[in-house]
Amino acid sequence: MTVDSQLAENGLDAKAIEKNRLQGIAEKYKSQGFEVVIEPSKSLIPFDLGNYCPDLIARKGSNEGYIIELKNSIAKISVDRYREIAEIVAQHHGWRFLLITGEDISSDDPKDDSELLTWEQMLQRQKQAQRFLAIGEVEVAFWYLWGILEAAMRRQARQVAIPIERFPANSLINHLYSQGELSMEQFDQVRVIQTVRNRLAHGYQLPNLGEPTKQLQVLVKDLIAMWKL
Repeated sequence: MTVDSQLAENGLDAKAIEKNRLQGIAEKYKSQGFEVVIEPSKSLIPFDLGNYCPDLIARKGSNEGYIIELKNSIAKISVDRYREIAEIVAQHHGWRFLLITGEDISSDDPKDDSELLTWEQMLQRQKQAQRFLAIGEVEVAFWYLWGILEAAMRRQARQVAIPIERFPANSLINHLYSQGELSMEQFDQVRVIQTVRNRLAHGYQLPNLGEPTKQLQVLVKDLIAMWKL
């Protein structure tokens, strides 16, 4: 059960849940030395974001910080709108835009974002997956490659200022496709492989795992080659 669902069971409505989460996020940033302002006025926003006002600003000095938007759910989020904001924020060195939801795969800690695999680390893990394949450890290789695929998609989202790198894999895949970062063919391949991943994760035996693992291997190689700057 998520924190939000626990709060809901205790009788808190959506606004109260959001307020509780916002306070929790603020405390985590404060504990790491950030100056935090909840629901800042336009005069406190360090650069022009038009009519947009974030839920929270966390900053260290004048050249480092986060512009944060909090949503209880991924549903009905306008990624196009928030991508525009993320692109403006990315133009200011040391600043990042974070879209945090109640369905994030990471916690509300900025350090979690910096722990994404680098492109170089992905390439190293790709070689390790190839070694597992060579000795017949197909399932191990599959999980290595799936981890690389998720890391690559999340890093690409950050790289092109689409603020979805914290989203669950399903939403991440959909938005990367809708934003033109995955072709239709790649999207279809990821979806098929995700079905295999889900069956494995739920305890099903897949005797023919070799073929989807090889497809995943090729897809990972192609996407890293396409996205790595």
